[in-house]
Amino acid sequence: MVTLHSSRLNTLLSCAAMHGLLTAYGTFMGREQNQSQLVLESLRQRGMPGLKCDLQQWPVVLPTVQSLVQSALGVPGLRYWLALGEAGRDGVPRLETRAYNHFDLRHDVQSAGGGSLEGSLVSAGPPSLRAHWPAPQLADAMNGAGYPVELSQDPGSHCCNALLYWGTLAAQAKQPRPWVGFLHLPRQPGKVEEFAQMVEFALLWLDEQYL
Repeated sequence: MVTLHSSRLNTLLSCAAMHGLLTAYGTFMGREQNQSQLVLESLRQRGMPGLKCDLQQWPVVLPTVQSLVQSALGVPGLRYWLALGEAGRDGVPRLETRAYNHFDLRHDVQSAGGGSLEGSLVSAGPPSLRAHWPAPQLADAMNGAGYPVELSQDPGSHCCNALLYWGTLAAQAKQPRPWVGFLHLPRQPGKVEEFAQMVEFALLWLDEQYL
């Protein structure tokens, strides 16, 4: 288990007055940029005055992600959490609808954080979990607004899948239960601003639709 610095704890606690949480991942596998990181930075720079939403960038390190998931869902008043990640170069952004109890970091040893490279995320946990958020309805709204997206049941076996699995599992114990969703962005640096507008649209929709 990773010990959080006081600054990280203060950031998480500040979300108590927030309705939503938006997270993105930093760089990994030697790349200089992460599409989700670029989108988060764009949103942070221009602001989202119509939303009560905390913005956080997380490291792509599996043990750290596990600790941050538990801390994020321990904050009172969280209604929805949209997590961003990067996947591939081609296609359109994907709304993930299922997470799996498995990780495989054999191709990215650094992201294991000194731990196991492959295995189950939760011992004796369910093999898969349906993500608890209105992904089909959100996809319809986004496509209708001119932001092409598609639904996916393949979040991979890296930290993106782990976040969605741990987040979905932990949120089951919360009342009211927050939505936990994941949006995979293709690595297309020329579309950062377009994706930022799309993410803001998604957050506004989630904020309006929750309960």
